[in-house]
Amino acid sequence: MLLVRKKHILAGVLGVALVTAGIINYGNQPGIEVSGDIVPNTGEASSVSEVVGNLEVTSPSNIGDAYFVSAKLERDRTYGEQIEIQENILYNEKSDDNMKKIAQEQINHISNNLNKEMSIETLLKAKGFDDTVAIINDDSVNVVVKSMEELGIAEVAQIQNIVMRESGASAENIHIVTKN
Repeated sequence: MLLVRKKHILAGVLGVALVTAGIINYGNQPGIEVSGDIVPNTGEASSVSEVVGNLEVTSPSNIGDAYFVSAKLERDRTYGEQIEIQENILYNEKSDDNMKKIAQEQINHISNNLNKEMSIETLLKAKGFDDTVAIINDDSVNVVVKSMEELGIAEVAQIQNIVMRESGASAENIHIVTKN
């Protein structure tokens, strides 16, 4: 019974990570506008730059968007590695019951943090903050928000309110960073 529950928790965490990666990779892809002369492919181009040489490619996203995608993927990768380490302990025949209990608690902790982070990011997006990354540490919560200018007092309060409600952190342990 306990083994089945552990597998369900792991499957849930990995499923959430996969859905997050899918949303990041496919759901938020900005459109690309292409203008200029398009040279038909003759199959004999000596380099890609010859074929694409006259094209002007304009994307509405900037390098900041890549930061948010990269940060979320790195966070998910790190969580995946941490879960894998704990699973190795959990399913190792040589691990005693106390070690297995601690490993299960760590997996639950990681899963809870991931769910809280995703909830914070989703709620902030609903409030108009397009790109955010939330990272919950043991004693603090860091939130990176895409913004071209300083956040106003009302915006900071709104972010803090969401983070406090979802993570249980106090205001002094919430750190908000802007990234343009």
